[in-house]
Amino acid sequence: MTRVPLSRLVPYALLYCGVLVATCALGGMSYFHFGNPSRTCAACHEMTNMHSDWAASSHRTVQCRECHGGALTLDIHALQSHVDRIVRHLKGDPNRPIRLLEKHVAGLVEACGKCHPQAYADWQSSKHATTYARIFLNPEHNRTAPPTDDCLRCHGMFFQSDIQELVAKAGPAGDWNLRNAARANQPAIPCLACHQIHAVADATQTASFFSHRDQTHYSASRLPVPTIFQGDRAVRVSMDPRQRVCMQCHAPDANHQLASSDDRTPAGVHEGLSCRDCHWSHTNSARASCDACHPARSHCGIEVQKMDTTFLTAQSRHNIHTVACLDCHPQGPPAKRALAK
Repeated sequence: MTRVPLSRLVPYALLYCGVLVATCALGGMSYFHFGNPSRTCAACHEMTNMHSDWAASSHRTVQCRECHGGALTLDIHALQSHVDRIVRHLKGDPNRPIRLLEKHVAGLVEACGKCHPQAYADWQSSKHATTYARIFLNPEHNRTAPPTDDCLRCHGMFFQSDIQELVAKAGPAGDWNLRNAARANQPAIPCLACHQIHAVADATQTASFFSHRDQTHYSASRLPVPTIFQGDRAVRVSMDPRQRVCMQCHAPDANHQLASSDDRTPAGVHEGLSCRDCHWSHTNSARASCDACHPARSHCGIEVQKMDTTFLTAQSRHNIHTVACLDCHPQGPPAKRALAK
C-alpha cells in the first residue's frame, strides 16, 4: 500500500474545510435571507418593536429584505448595518435605539420608487425633490439668510449632525460649500421625511413627520393642531391630520401670525380648507384645484382662474391662500351678473 505524504493531504483538507465552512455560511445566510422574519430578523430582541410595527403596517406583505437588503445582498451599506447590529449586540449595547442612517435613506427612496412608480415620478417633478446643493448652495438666499441648524428641520432632517458639519464658507466672497461634495445631488426631502414605512395601516397614519432633533417619526395624528392668528382673531384650521405634517415646515413665526414666515394656512374665502383639498399628493400641484370646487364662472361672472391672485401670477398682490372678497372689492361684492347663454 502506497503511503501518501501528509504534506500532500494538508491542501485537500484545508480545501474541504473551506468548502464546508462556505456551505454552512451560505446555508445560514440563505436561511436568514429567505426565512420568515419572525424567525430571523425578529429573533433578535432589538428588532421586536420594529417587527411588531411592520406586522401591523400596510407593508406587512413586503419582506424585510425588499427594503433593507437581505443576508445575500450586495448592498455594502445594508451589510455594514447588519454587521454593526451584531457587533453592538456582542458589545452588550443592544438597547440603543436602531436608527436609519442618512446613507440608508437614499437606498430606501429607490426601493419606494420600485413599488410606487407613479408617486415616485410625481415626487421627482415636485419642489420637494430638491437636493442639498439647491438648498444650501443658493448664493442669493445665503447672503440674506445664512444656513443655520433650524434649516435641517425641513431640509436634510436625516443629516445626523449640525449645520457646521454640512456646509462651510469658502473664499473671500463668502460662498458656501458642502463639506462632503457627494451629498450635492442627494435628496434633501426624501420620501421618509413625510412617510413612516412601518406606520400602522390606517387612513389617518399615512403621513408622518421625521424630526431632525429627535431622529424619529411622529405620525400625523400625534402632531398638535397649531393655533394661527390673523391679528387677534384665531383662524379656523382644518382638522385634516395630513395638514399638520405640512405645517411642520410651512409654519408661521413665533407669534403664530397668519402668512408670516412660510405659513400657507388657508384663510379668507378658503378658510378651513386643508392643504390636500387643493394640492395633489406628491406633485403638490394645484392646477386643477379651482375646477374641483368652482363653476366655470364666479358670482361676479369672471372665471376664478383668471382673477388677480397668485394662482394666475406669482406677482399678484392677492395671495391665493389668504385672499378675501374685500381684497378685490373694497366697496363690497358687486351685484351678481347673469351668466351668458
